[in-house]
Amino acid sequence: MDSLMQKKVTEAKQHVVDAEKALKTSLFKRKPDLETASDSYSKAGTCFKTAKDFQKAIEYFLKSAQCYEQNNALFSAAKQHEQIAMMANEIKNYTLVFQSFDKAAELMITNGTRDSAGILLERGANMLKLNEPELSLKLMKRAIQVAEVEDKNHQIVSLYETAINLSLRIENYSETVELIDNSMDTLEKIGTPEQIIKYLLTVCLVYLYKDDWVSAKNYLDKMKQRFAIECRADDMLEMYEEKDDEKFRELIKNYLNYAVDNEALKIANKIIKSKEWLASIESHKVQSSKSPSHQPVFNYESNAKQNNSPENPIERNNQHDEIVEDRKVEEEEDDEFADGLL
Repeated sequence: MDSLMQKKVTEAKQHVVDAEKALKTSLFKRKPDLETASDSYSKAGTCFKTAKDFQKAIEYFLKSAQCYEQNNALFSAAKQHEQIAMMANEIKNYTLVFQSFDKAAELMITNGTRDSAGILLERGANMLKLNEPELSLKLMKRAIQVAEVEDKNHQIVSLYETAINLSLRIENYSETVELIDNSMDTLEKIGTPEQIIKYLLTVCLVYLYKDDWVSAKNYLDKMKQRFAIECRADDMLEMYEEKDDEKFRELIKNYLNYAVDNEALKIANKIIKSKEWLASIESHKVQSSKSPSHQPVFNYESNAKQNNSPENPIERNNQHDEIVEDRKVEEEEDDEFADGLL
C-alpha cells in the first residue's frame, strides 16, 4: 500500500471514531448526533473508496445512509446508497448494485424527488444491462412507472424500447408482449408509424417463434384495426404458413433487417435455423410431391408404342372406323353372292 492510500486509511479511521463518538449518549446528551455521525461515516466511506478498499467503503456508506434515514434526511440517505451501488459494481456484486439503486430510488420517491428517482433507476439499469439483464429490466420497469406518473411521454418511449430489448435478450417473451402492449398507448399519442410497425412485427415474430401462427394473425388483425398502417406482416405470416424458406429468408434480409431492432431480428434468424422449421420444410416438400398436381400424366406416345398402335388417339379412332366400313362392304358382297346361287 502506497503512502497516499495509507494516509487515506488513517484518515478514514479517524472519521469512524468521530462518528461513533457522535452517536454516544450520556447524562447530559440524551440524543445521538445523527447529522455529525452520518457526515463522518460518509467521509470515512470516501476515504476507503480512495484507498480502493471497496468493502470498507460499502460498510461505512451504509452506516451513513442509516443515520441519514433516521434523521429523516431521505435524499442524502439515497445518495449514500448510490455510492454503495458504485462500490458494489467495482467488486462485481451485481445483486447489491440492484438493491442499492432500488433502495435509493425508493427513498427519493418518498422524499418527493421523483425526477431524481427516475434518473437513478435508469442509471442503475444501464449499469446492469451487460452483466445482469434480468435485474436491469426490473429497474427499467420501475423507471417506466416513475416516468408514466410524471407523464413524460418521450422519455417513456425510450425507456420502453430499452426494456423491450432487454426482455427479448433474456428470452422472456411473455414480458416482451406485455411491454409492447403497454407501450402502444403512448405510441398512439406521439409514436411514428415506423415505431408501431417495429413492435407489431416483433410480437408477430415472437408468436411465430413459439409456432403460434393463430395468435400472430389475431394480433396483426387487431393492430391493423387500431392503427392505419401498411407493412409486410401479412406476407411474413403467409410465408411462415406455407413454409417458404427461400422467401422467408429474403424477407429477413431485405425487410426485417431494417424494420425491427437487432434483438427481434435474432428471433427471425432463430426461426429459420430451428430444427422444427427445417423439419416442417421437409415435411411440406413431401406433402407437395404427393399432391394431385404432382401425379404422373398419362403418356399417349409411350403407351402407343407399347401397343404398336397410332400415337394419336384421334388417328386410332379413325382407323377403327375404316375397319368397320371394310367389314360392312364384305358383308354386302357376301349377300349378293348368296342371291346369285339361288
